[in-house]
Amino acid sequence: MKHRFYNKSEKSQKRFIILISIAVFMVFAFTLAVAFLTKQYWISILVAPLIMIVAPFIDTPMGKRSGKLVYYSPMFITERLDNDKTVFHGGTLFDYFYVLDFNLPGYARTQWILLGYLKGLLNFIEKHQDAVHDQMVLEGTSYILQDNAAKKLGFHPISTEGIQQLILLANFPTLTIAYSLSKNKLSFPDLRKIKTYRTSLKQLREKQPFIKSLHNSLEKKIKAPLARGSYNPTN
Repeated sequence: MKHRFYNKSEKSQKRFIILISIAVFMVFAFTLAVAFLTKQYWISILVAPLIMIVAPFIDTPMGKRSGKLVYYSPMFITERLDNDKTVFHGGTLFDYFYVLDFNLPGYARTQWILLGYLKGLLNFIEKHQDAVHDQMVLEGTSYILQDNAAKKLGFHPISTEGIQQLILLANFPTLTIAYSLSKNKLSFPDLRKIKTYRTSLKQLREKQPFIKSLHNSLEKKIKAPLARGSYNPTN
């Protein structure tokens, strides 16, 4: 599983970020100008969904460059808040665009996303294998994880904070596009099923053999059609 954006040269990455930023600024400025010239100020609101959709294409690579975001796989990213808490994020719309093979059917895309989650968890555990403080918390909000699967991986659901619910609502257009890409058809995520999950490094270590077994099993399942020539996933 490769991330095509980060395979580009540093110069190409920087040029992409700059061009996207300029394009967003120009659209925003144009919309504001039209709103003020026509005195139809509500028009300026129309650009908000577009900015939210484009934002991951700027925020995610910038976050990686600054060290704020750490990739443990192309579909599993973390953000350290303090010494005791790390927040995980699934792949953003930016990552979906540069990682998913759009020749794959929907079920295969979903499997690759889940495989990326498992690979990221394994890499996270391995990275912190020698950490003395095993009560470090790993927490994140996801529509990929469900209660039963999360429990098997060592996570437990917690209440989603009000601010996080507002962020999810504001990002609904972006989530819809990402969800539709993962299903290869127009699909709308059920925000009621999106939950926040938490675990500790200690719990992850205990679940490491199971996570590894599940990862290997899913990887074989995905690669079996490749051997038969059914589809050609990115690897």
